[in-house]
Amino acid sequence: MLEIPAVYNLFTLAFFVFGSLLGSFSNVVIFRMASGASVIFPPSACPKCNHRLSATDLFPVISWLFLMGRCRYCKAPISCQYPLVEAAISLIVGFSFYRYGLTLGFIAMASALTIWFIGSVIFLRNEVNKPNPFIWALAYYVLLVFTQSPVLAINETLMFFVIASFCGLLACRGRSSAVFGGWFALSFMSMWAMKNMSFYIPGSVFLILAAAFGTEKLSKTSRVLFFTAQVLIIGYKAIV
Repeated sequence: MLEIPAVYNLFTLAFFVFGSLLGSFSNVVIFRMASGASVIFPPSACPKCNHRLSATDLFPVISWLFLMGRCRYCKAPISCQYPLVEAAISLIVGFSFYRYGLTLGFIAMASALTIWFIGSVIFLRNEVNKPNPFIWALAYYVLLVFTQSPVLAINETLMFFVIASFCGLLACRGRSSAVFGGWFALSFMSMWAMKNMSFYIPGSVFLILAAAFGTEKLSKTSRVLFFTAQVLIIGYKAIV
């Protein structure tokens, strides 16, 4: 049935919408993880006036635009992170389905890129200094690897990327943003080899480094550069 173009396009649209809903929930996880609060209870509320949000306040992207980025009840500004994360994960899930259809490859690609993106946002915000979220994400990555293939081929380019990544971050701890900018260039190098390596590898390296070294000694500029590199690679894998 999905072989009919009109039906396939309808399913693709449905997964774009589903991705935006997943992005909305991801925002809850990101914001509440810093305080250690439950991601389920209590229901969503304005962080400023604590007014419980209605269903019309929670439409991904649309509600934020309709309310012009402000709370309906107290008019306090709402972070632009909400619509950006919702839109990003919508694109990840939607394009993953468009490329792979309703297959295991779609599930693996969409879930892996989503986990990687959420981890990158947590890294950028620098509010969670414990390794737990990155370790759990890495464990999920390992599960995906063994689900997709029992043997992960590692070529010379990949080995260079992994070793240089660890050495680069070790050398940059507590130093200037200019030094850490090497990380940014290194991430671009991985894009060149992306078609010849498993898409799990760059995300796995990021999660290992985030869990091992954290972000406490990194400047805001460093984190922004590193986050930008991750987003570019994620976007490349989701669309190309």
